[in-house]
Amino acid sequence: MFDKEIFVIGDEDIVLMLGLLGIEGTTIEHQEEFHKVFNNLINEPKIGMILIILSLPDETIDFLLNFKLNNKEPFIFMLPDVFQPNVEKVDVLLNKISNAVSDIELLK
Repeated sequence: MFDKEIFVIGDEDIVLMLGLLGIEGTTIEHQEEFHKVFNNLINEPKIGMILIILSLPDETIDFLLNFKLNNKEPFIFMLPDVFQPNVEKVDVLLNKISNAVSDIELLK
């Protein structure tokens, strides 16, 4: 069996839903709480993956992308807020990746 755990950070609906599947999580009600919770989790050796399912400001997304580029563990997986209308149009991470790909194509 694996010795690492999955942990979710999200709003109440997501945390409760994934909790029914046995995934432990923390509800974030205010953006200021996110960094404190995240920093506590990355320093926990038992955490192997953090699922982030929460609308976050661009600065926090940039911080998470930087963390992902410079750290192998824990694995960070960011999902858009699936309860948003037109989620495919407002997903900040997807838009950043799309813009980066477009910039690379322009350099060719």
